[in-house]
Amino acid sequence: MNQATTLFIVGALLATTAIGQAEQVEAKIDGAGIGTWTMDLDAAKKLAAEKELPILLDFSGSDWCGWCKVMEENVFTQPEWAAYATNNLIMVLIDFPTDKSLVPEKYVARNHALQTEYGVQGFPTFVVLDNDGETELGRLTAGREKTPASFQGELDMLFRNRPASTAKYAESLSPEARAEFDALNEKLAEQTVASKTAHAEIEAATQRAKELAESVEKLETELQEFRVSQLGETQQKEYNTLKAAFESKEQELSAWLATQPERSEENIAKFEALQGDLQTLAIQLETY
Repeated sequence: MNQATTLFIVGALLATTAIGQAEQVEAKIDGAGIGTWTMDLDAAKKLAAEKELPILLDFSGSDWCGWCKVMEENVFTQPEWAAYATNNLIMVLIDFPTDKSLVPEKYVARNHALQTEYGVQGFPTFVVLDNDGETELGRLTAGREKTPASFQGELDMLFRNRPASTAKYAESLSPEARAEFDALNEKLAEQTVASKTAHAEIEAATQRAKELAESVEKLETELQEFRVSQLGETQQKEYNTLKAAFESKEQELSAWLATQPERSEENIAKFEALQGDLQTLAIQLETY
């Protein structure tokens, strides 16, 4: 396991703090309704088109993500939110839980595909789509101080950019003001397309850089293995012993992280000790 990857994983696991047993939202497996959660994105898109309502995609880790639980407790399970969503929103849960039974098998691969499609890197991420099920109106994040009213306010700001909303607003303007408003919207649309193109190019470059880094790492390993093959039998045995110890320690750390240890002084000390052992072995291996 790459050291940077190890540190990222442990940071995500140990940084999460307990917030109690928050009530969890319930999502339909099939079908969709206005103001109720569903996992059925196809049904949600169909309903959104029929009712001309926007869609809220909630990329969540419902049973392990601390911030997801904060939003459930403070916003999504509150009656004020239900009253608002019932008339204004179609909501889809794109879940990545630890308990695999929480998501039907038919949605598992689809959820991962959606995560890639929307470039979601952290949970929760709220992606807001227009009623065409394609146009992204914007994204929202979690916050400890958020309430149903504040989150509604954020959504309403995004809804101002819906074509239906802008068209209605344009009708209220004078001809001169409408011409200026339309020109600004046209420029905004052009710049939005240019921005998305630039982001796509960045993502492609990032992926290429990742592939090259993996190739470099592989070649460095092959080069080291070649150098070791030219050594005497005793040194080769010493190297293989160190390599086996490194791999064993790496597996030990990986297995421990998979248990999702809570943040505590004891667990932090254990992680630092395991990481220290790995670094020591890595330095010893680099001498060959």
